[in-house]
Amino acid sequence: MEFILKALAANEDVVQSGDLDLQLLGSATDLPTLVGKVLPWVGAAAGILAFAYLIFSGFLYLTAGGNAESAKKGQQGILNAIIGLVIIALAYTITTALIGTFNSTTTP
Repeated sequence: MEFILKALAANEDVVQSGDLDLQLLGSATDLPTLVGKVLPWVGAAAGILAFAYLIFSGFLYLTAGGNAESAKKGQQGILNAIIGLVIIALAYTITTALIGTFNSTTTP
């Protein structure tokens, strides 16, 4: 982890666009802070991928055209995507709560 922080600190003024500020990311000195800064980006990426899979599986289901195997594949994909979205939401909630607990106990 120290290697990543040093690399980010060395390149802090290379990329600063939008909400992603690598200078702030490079100032993270402990794991809860680093996870707290990276978590929204990872959660958003995972949510977008799961939602895209949901749309793709819905398209498969709708275009099955009477083919039972293709329809079942689409249904299973929809179910898997919904389960994935629930897992992503729960993981984000639990991790955010743990980070808040760690930050409140380590900050006087």
